[in-house]
Order: sequence, then C-alpha cells, then structure tokens
Amino acid sequence: MRYLSNGFLITLLATCGLLAACGGSSSDDDKATLNLAIVDGPVDAADAVVIAFTELELKPANGSSVVVTLDEAATLNLLDYQGEVSAPLVSDLELDAGEYNWVRLGVDAAASYIEIDGAQYPLEIPSAAQTGLKLNRGFTLAAGGITDFTIEFDLRKSVHQEGTGDYKLRPTLRMVNNLEVGTVVGTVSRALIEDVACENNGDNNDMGNVVYVYQGADVTPMDIQGAETDPITSATVMYEESSDSFVFTVGFLAAGDYTLAFTCDGLIDDALTADEIMFGATANAAITANAATPIALQ
Repeated sequence: MRYLSNGFLITLLATCGLLAACGGSSSDDDKATLNLAIVDGPVDAADAVVIAFTELELKPANGSSVVVTLDEAATLNLLDYQGEVSAPLVSDLELDAGEYNWVRLGVDAAASYIEIDGAQYPLEIPSAAQTGLKLNRGFTLAAGGITDFTIEFDLRKSVHQEGTGDYKLRPTLRMVNNLEVGTVVGTVSRALIEDVACENNGDNNDMGNVVYVYQGADVTPMDIQGAETDPITSATVMYEESSDSFVFTVGFLAAGDYTLAFTCDGLIDDALTADEIMFGATANAAITANAATPIALQ
C-alpha cells in the first residue's frame, strides 16, 4: 500500500502485467516512482467545480493495466488549484519502469458538482461510468527515477451549460512533466481592463478578463470553439491591491514558444461555438523549464 500526501489511502489492484501489483520480485532497478498532481485552468462563472476522484489506471505499452483505487474519494474543488498551485493526487507510487500508453482518472459523477451564485448543481460527466477521464498521452517512467506529472483540467473549455440548463463536463486534459515546465507571470494594463468596448457585464470589470495561451509564436488568437485553433490553456486576470495592478499566472507550460492573448469577453465565450469576442493585446512568450517568464500585455 501507498499513502497519498493529502492523507487518502490507495490500494494497488492485482494486474499481472506489473510485478509489483502481483507480488512479483523484480529488481528495484526495474522500478520507477510516480507522483501525480491536479491543476485547473479556471472558468469565470462558477464559484466551485468539485470533482470526486476514485481511482487511477495506467496502461503499460507491454502488459495489462494497473489500477490504483482510493479507499476514500479525493474530492477536490478544482478552482482552488490554479496557476502554480496544484493538488497532489498520488505520491510515491512504485510502478514498473518503461513506456506507458495512457492514464485514466476514475471519478464519482454523483459526488461531483458545480456551484454558481451559492447554489449547487449536478455536474454530468458523460464518460464517467464507462471510461472515466482518459488522457491518451504516452509517457516514460525511467528506471530508478522519480517522475512528477501534473494533469491540467481546462474548465473554460470543459464545462458547458446545455439548453436544458444542465451542466456537463466534457474534460479537456493535458499532462506535463514537471521537470520540463515553466511559468508565465504577467500583467495586463489598466487601459485594456477598462476598455469601453468590453462586453464583460457592462460596468463590471471584475469578470471575463482572461489571458488565452496558444502553442507557438505569432498565433492569431481565436475564441474557444472545440477546434484545433483553441488555446491550450487560460488564466484569469485578477486585481492585485498591493501593486495596484492586474496580474495573471500561467503555470505548467512545457518549454517552448507561445502566444498570449488578452480578452475581456471571457464570460461570453461558449466553449462549443464560434463567438465574436474581442482580443485587446497579444504577446509572444518563450518559456524555459524551471523559470518564470514575465510578460506585459498592454
């Protein structure tokens, strides 16, 4: 057995593709240690988005999958974990080293919900009962090494209100190796926040201010519409009283080139349709692993 760093107990289920789970005696040189955390790309309209995680399943390239079951569901409000703040889900989990094809997060849809204006609503997760939240991304666990991964839920792209009024979570996930990621620490000019052309609730400039992040430099920003042109993640712009400025943080970006674009119309950007939203400024960012990159949008 292993323990989660947040106190949840997990049990490895039998799977003969992994000797550790079947009572085998493979050498420690053939083992790897996995740490897995959760982070969120936020959504403006919600006060809370709570997901109850029940298990973790990993599929080796050669062999049967291994399932890690939590004796007690890890119930997390994803909005508590943004920017560089993540929630540990699995810590010090010993697995066979080698190539893996995918990872799946099992969830309890009945214990998951969204809270808006103080009221709780069920959060339907269509894939929960069959496959959970599956991330088809291959990865390697190095023999004798410790691998730290973070999975991001981009709620701005994932949460959608149906015409019936019901809320659905169609998960948009990405997983990164923590040794290969950096952070953007940015500011947005007051002129952009207070632009009279913004449609973010009229005089309410506290909502809808978002920075979208696109893979590659000099990308023409597009709204979120469930297409390849979608940003890979986003960050809410917040007022920081101590500096009298508007700031944002985007964590867990793999090293490389990105385009950042500010919009004050985040509230009216439907994740499944093409919307006419305004982008006030863009900037390129070259991200270096284990470093913070300052960016000013103005």
